[in-house]
Amino acid sequence: MLRSTSLKQLALNFLLICGLWLCGTAHAVTCTVNATSVPLSTLYTSTADTNVTGTISGSCTKEATDVGRPFIFIGVDRGATGARKATRQNGAQTLTYNIYQGSVGGGQWTQAAGQTYGSGISGGVLYRMANLAVGTPQSFSFSYYLRINSGQILAPAGIYDDSLVSVFVQLSNNGGSNTGIVLSQTTFSVTASIQNECYFSTTPASLTMDYASFSTVPVTASVGFQLSCTYNSAYTMALTPTSGTLAGLNYSVALSAASGTGTAASQSYTVNGTIAAGQAGTCALGTCTGTQVHTVTVTY
Repeated sequence: MLRSTSLKQLALNFLLICGLWLCGTAHAVTCTVNATSVPLSTLYTSTADTNVTGTISGSCTKEATDVGRPFIFIGVDRGATGARKATRQNGAQTLTYNIYQGSVGGGQWTQAAGQTYGSGISGGVLYRMANLAVGTPQSFSFSYYLRINSGQILAPAGIYDDSLVSVFVQLSNNGGSNTGIVLSQTTFSVTASIQNECYFSTTPASLTMDYASFSTVPVTASVGFQLSCTYNSAYTMALTPTSGTLAGLNYSVALSAASGTGTAASQSYTVNGTIAAGQAGTCALGTCTGTQVHTVTVTY
């Protein structure tokens, strides 16, 4: 008798605990969700962070059998590798990026345990539905903040995209559980482009050549400049005009190279000038000076 009573009591306790767990987590909720994609017009340059704001929004509705206030978890995946990367079309190069909730540099928006939106802690977004009448849609809308960090100098020009960013809406609890039933999901795309670009890191200074009448040797001089161009992008350079006459002295100028391929770092070149030997010039004074403007044009 004692053994039989003990077994019955154990069974009753088990059923009671199981019933309480079900009562505490069972909710009848339907949801919809959508997310805005990163615009095709997004441009990236390695010299500055690229920031884009988007929206994850939708609504959830309690069905007639649900009288509680369900907790809702919204997570954003990080891709198969655990890092967010946009890959260059027709290539293998990538741009890494992050998605934040609340503000740029705050908590990253992931599928980890849900956090209050804007808390600065990485994870999903957790919120609790209002105590509205069943059957009443309750809308939600949260901004996401995407940043492509500067300094990714080895990414060549092209279009980079990541079309598999998934958003999940799930049932949760006050602990921010990310294992509840999936109520709705969607995807959005991340696209950015890098355009070929060149700029003068340093511009050429004045080229000075001192020449004495009837010099027996050519007089030469050089002045340097630096050019920065998008990684792996081809460019050409031209100098105009390539010759001139000052104070009766004929001279020529030329670039140290006519073309190059960008490295995303500064590349050094020179403008080289020459005045041929044996020229008298037309200077009637002890010293004469003259100037002429020459232009370096970079095409990319």
